[in-house]
Amino acid sequence: MASGKQILADFTRETGFARKLVGINIVSADPGRLAAFYRDVLGADVCEEHGGPQRIELWFGPRDERTVWITVNHDPAFVPRTYQACQGLEFRVADVDAEYARIRALGVPVAAPPADLPWGFRFFHVADPDGNGIDLVQKL
Repeated sequence: MASGKQILADFTRETGFARKLVGINIVSADPGRLAAFYRDVLGADVCEEHGGPQRIELWFGPRDERTVWITVNHDPAFVPRTYQACQGLEFRVADVDAEYARIRALGVPVAAPPADLPWGFRFFHVADPDGNGIDLVQKL
C-alpha cells in the first residue's frame, strides 16, 4: 500500500537531465483543516515555515526539486461553488483497490468503488474537505 509520499514521488516525472519541479496552489478558508486531511489521509509533511497558518505547504517527500508539493493559501471568503472553483488532483498508485480500502477505513467518503477506464487505467475519486477532487489512479 503506497503512502501519499510515495504517490506524489511516483507522480513526479523526470524531464531531460533534471526533474520537473511541480507546485500546486489551493485556496481555502481553512488551510489547517486541509493540511490535516492531506497529512492524515495521504501522508503529507505539513510545513508552516513560510507564512503559516495563512500559507501552508504540504510536501510528499524531500523538500527539493524532485518533489511535488501543494500550497494551501488562506482566503477567509473562499467558498467553492462549482467544480471549476476547486482543483482537480491525480495521484498515481500501485494498487488502487488497496488504496480504496485504506481510505475507506479512514472514514473518507468515497462515492463509488474503483472502476476500469477503457484506456488502461483503474481509478476512484474522493474529495478533500473543500471539495478539491482527488483521483487515485492505477495504470493497468
